[in-house]
Amino acid sequence: MNAQNKVVDIESKNKELISFSQKEVETIKRTVASDANTDELRMFLHIAKTYGLDPFNKEIFFWKIKGKPTIMTSRDGYLKIADRHQEYNGLVSDVVRENDSFRRKAQGIDHEYGTKRGDIIGAYALVYRKDREYPVYVFAPFKEYFAGTRVWSQYPSAMILKVAESMALKRAFTVSGLVTAEEMDVQRLNEKDTETPRQPYGKKTNEDIPIDVDIEAELTDREKEIKKLIGSNKDLRKDLYSYLKEIKEKEKLDKDKNISIDDLSDSQYKQLKNILKTFKKMA
Repeated sequence: MNAQNKVVDIESKNKELISFSQKEVETIKRTVASDANTDELRMFLHIAKTYGLDPFNKEIFFWKIKGKPTIMTSRDGYLKIADRHQEYNGLVSDVVRENDSFRRKAQGIDHEYGTKRGDIIGAYALVYRKDREYPVYVFAPFKEYFAGTRVWSQYPSAMILKVAESMALKRAFTVSGLVTAEEMDVQRLNEKDTETPRQPYGKKTNEDIPIDVDIEAELTDREKEIKKLIGSNKDLRKDLYSYLKEIKEKEKLDKDKNISIDDLSDSQYKQLKNILKTFKKMA
């Protein structure tokens, strides 16, 4: 069997790992992919079936960024795909810091912690396959991927490790059509760099300061619900503003007209809550 036929056979097998009834498809359309048109919903379901990822268990998500459909998973989603593959033979990864001894070899990595470990340099990941002599190797430099958000500042090691592992798993099993939250986060921030440059790791900004709200009684029911969901999470607030901006552009509203949570339709409001809950869980 040649390599091309083998890939087709594996994909065919994956398609049988999950299926959706008509009622489940309707539920997905109303919730997880409420903003998807018919073609986008078909694409989303196809990718979910191909890789055996369950949207009801929050293993795969649909979101639109500037009108473009984006299908997202997590590092654990890539790992689930790998675990099901008959050739998967393990994952080795770690974070490299200043003063560590680090050297790459053909079959792996020589990595020893230094006595006084310094700042994070990056993270590496090696994915081993039974049908390949050498592992798939990825090194993610921290400076290139640090997104400057609260979660990156609070959990830098975990975040850069997710980047390296996701990239290695994705390459090792030729996963296409999916991105991770970390990839989306970096992409969104890179687009804003000309307006608001990313802050160096560890440097606090005004966005790290929670907003004091003393007018709870004046908030609408929707505003109270979203405020409770977001709390003091500045990343979720950015996602809220991004969504409102997306709706404003989609509805072709006047540039001088602001759009609020109460201006959203019921379906748009449900989608907003689903997006915020998804990103809150993945943070």
